[in-house]
Amino acid sequence: MIIGDIADGLTRGVERIGDTVSEAFFEPVIRLGVTGLSRAGKTVFITSLVANLVDRARMSGLVAAADGRLLSAYLQPQPDDTVPRFDSETHLAALTAPAPHWPDSTRAVSQLRLSLRVQPAGLLSGLQGPRTVHLDIVDYPGEWLLDLELLDLTYPQWAEKTLARIGGRAEATTFVEAAHAKDAAETFHESDAQALAKGFAGYLHAARAAGFSDCTPGRFLLPGEMEGSPVLTFAPMPKPASARRGSLWREMQRRYDAYKRQVVQPFFRATTSPGSTGRSCWSTPWARSMPARRRWRTCAAPWPTSCRPFARDGTRS
Repeated sequence: MIIGDIADGLTRGVERIGDTVSEAFFEPVIRLGVTGLSRAGKTVFITSLVANLVDRARMSGLVAAADGRLLSAYLQPQPDDTVPRFDSETHLAALTAPAPHWPDSTRAVSQLRLSLRVQPAGLLSGLQGPRTVHLDIVDYPGEWLLDLELLDLTYPQWAEKTLARIGGRAEATTFVEAAHAKDAAETFHESDAQALAKGFAGYLHAARAAGFSDCTPGRFLLPGEMEGSPVLTFAPMPKPASARRGSLWREMQRRYDAYKRQVVQPFFRATTSPGSTGRSCWSTPWARSMPARRRWRTCAAPWPTSCRPFARDGTRS
C-alpha cells in the first residue's frame, strides 16, 4: 500500500543517514512535498499518513513497526514560523466523525513536522542508540505549481497559446469575445485591465469546475493575500500589429513578467531548494510529467482508492 511504502522508505532513510555521525550533533530532516490539483486528495492523504505513523499498531505492513524498531512517532512544532500549520487534528476529526465529511481543501501552503524515533537495523544495531528523524510534510496547492510552465514563456507566447487552447471551450466564450473586442494597442486604462482580468479569472474558475486541469495562472484561482493586486490584473490578448509604450498590451506584458518574477520564481526557489541539511521528495500524481529540473524525486504514486478512509459519496470503503 502507498502509505506503507512511503513509511518504509522513511525509516530506511533514517538508518542510512547518520551512520557515521553522532545523533547528539545531527538529527536528519526529510522534507516531503505533497501536491496535486484541487480534489486530488492531498489533505486526506497527509492526514491518513500522519495518523497511521502516530498509531503504529495500524501499520502492520511497515517493516520497522513489525520489527519493533519504530519506537515512537509524535508531532512537534514546525521549523518555519511564517508558514501556516497543517491542521491534521481537525482534518482527522472530520474524517472519523460519526457523520464523516471531507475536510477543507488546500488553500495555501501549510506544513507539519512529525518526528520518528527509530532503532537502526544491521549487524551493529546493538551498539547504536535510537535515532530521531524529523519528517517535514509540506502541503502545496497544485494550481500554483502548474505556473512553473510560465517561466519558459514570454507574454506573447503565453497569450497566443492560451487563447488558442481555450477558444473552443464554452466556459471561455464570454472572455474570448471580450479579449478580441478590445484593441490591445489602445492607451492603457486600469478599468480595462481589471475587466479583462476579472473575465479571465471567471473563466478559470468555470474551467476548473468543468474538470479542466490547465487552469493557469494558478494564483488567479487561489490568490491569497495578492487578491486585487496589479500582479494578478492581467489577461491574454491577441497581439496587435504594434504596441507603443503606455498601451494596454505593454502593461499586460509588464504585469505578466512581474507575476513570473515576483510570484512564480520565488515560489519555485522555495519549493525546490529546501536546504542542504535534509532529504527531499515529492508526492504528486503528475510530478513525473514535469521537467526534471523542476521537481524533486517522486516518492509516491497517485492516491489509491483502497487507501481512502471513506468513498467520495461519504460511505466507508
